Amino acid sequence: MRGFAAGHLPPALEVADAVLVEDDTADGQGRRHARGSGCGVAAGHGLAAPGDGVPLRVEFPGAGSRSVRQWQTGGIRQVQRQSFRQGFIAVACGALVLLMGCGTSRPRGFSTVTELPPGSSPAQAPTSWQDARVGDRVEYAFYADRVGSRRGTSASAGQLVVEVIAVRSPWVWLFIRVTRNDRQPHPHPFLSHGFVLPMRMGQAPENPPDPIKRGSTSATRQWAFAAGQHWSARRIARDDSPGDGPTQHRLYATTPGPLYLTNGLLQVHFSAFGYSMSAGHSLALVSFQRGTGTVQGTPPVMGNPWGPGTWYETLERASWGDVRKRVCLGAEQGYLLRKVWEKPQGEARCDDFQGAEVIALEDALINLVNDSVYIPSWPPRDYGAPLPRKVRVQLGQESVVAYLEEGPDERNGGSSLMRSRTYPTDMWSPVLRGLPMEVRFERLSESVYRQSGGGAREYRSDSRLLRWGTWLEDSELSTSAR
Repeated sequence: MRGFAAGHLPPALEVADAVLVEDDTADGQGRRHARGSGCGVAAGHGLAAPGDGVPLRVEFPGAGSRSVRQWQTGGIRQVQRQSFRQGFIAVACGALVLLMGCGTSRPRGFSTVTELPPGSSPAQAPTSWQDARVGDRVEYAFYADRVGSRRGTSASAGQLVVEVIAVRSPWVWLFIRVTRNDRQPHPHPFLSHGFVLPMRMGQAPENPPDPIKRGSTSATRQWAFAAGQHWSARRIARDDSPGDGPTQHRLYATTPGPLYLTNGLLQVHFSAFGYSMSAGHSLALVSFQRGTGTVQGTPPVMGNPWGPGTWYETLERASWGDVRKRVCLGAEQGYLLRKVWEKPQGEARCDDFQGAEVIALEDALINLVNDSVYIPSWPPRDYGAPLPRKVRVQLGQESVVAYLEEGPDERNGGSSLMRSRTYPTDMWSPVLRGLPMEVRFERLSESVYRQSGGGAREYRSDSRLLRWGTWLEDSELSTSAR
């Protein structure tokens, strides 16, 4: 079998699914150490794992002094038998890792080697969104799970791709898709369709949100190996496990370069363990690609928008009066923007995002992955609960079939108030065409009421989706005015 070196085999092997190489010059020896876990297989040349762009190699150190002494004392046959036995164990161990890799749903992480396209050079690597090309792409493997919640135990895994499909300054149009590990459509309804996301070239927020929020973090510099390339990286970590909190870390390329689409993200890990519930997620870069720059692409129709470039309005009724709200969604320089206007006047326009809520694109991707395990079935309901009955909900001039969930209002303790919610039975119904994701995966309406003995309902509050649309018009594609 290729990839196995002749000579003496070590008694134990180490595997590196995702190799993080740290520069340990501080120890005075100038060595670099690879960290991993498992059974003796590292990314390299030799054995190829199914679905990996980089084969695996089993590395054997040179013969130690003990083996040399055995050879010199004449125990040739014994050493040969030992080498054969250890070689057989190593082969079996490597084969076991490959077989496990075939069946596992967890991402194997940093594996795929990606080369620059013909005619490209490192000097042509992008430095920001202003250098975007059609065909620029990053791909991540992800895994998320949740154990012990009222909605049951759930897990989700697959591949997440962000790709540039059109560039019309000042806009870069992205297509985001999620698949299973075998590249087939993902079964979860949140992940079964692709999304369009227009990103504006411009300036990043003055105070971008911290990658790890709520609390102090530690930041270190190190070398990392991902997608067939070594990166100078910044590791941000926080460990709240002593106080029953989560353990989490992120790895970002110091210079994002071709990873500008996700602000240089290389890896994410989060795990939390409670008395009766646990949750975790991980994301790891597996490949990236630089576009050719020979075409501009055609901006797509906003049929399934992620959110930026769209707006929607809701109507909230309460005892103190009616409130109409307009939510504007935008994106600029790798960050998604959300601004709420109360009592909006005139036609729907979203030309001012000052003071908007800000979230990094990579955080939005992580949230999507987590949503698929926090809401494992549709509509959201406790494990084993039956499907609610179906009704029709009016949306403008059209109506959509929806689930109607009714029950006591848990947020008001033991009061006699009732709460009803409606959810679309088919969140990808043509009636919902153009609806941004944050509303598509939510309830269409919600009411809190008290029911009298005669059956009449006394409503305390009521909110519902009114209308939605796209504010990014053709004129926006040829001007930087906002």
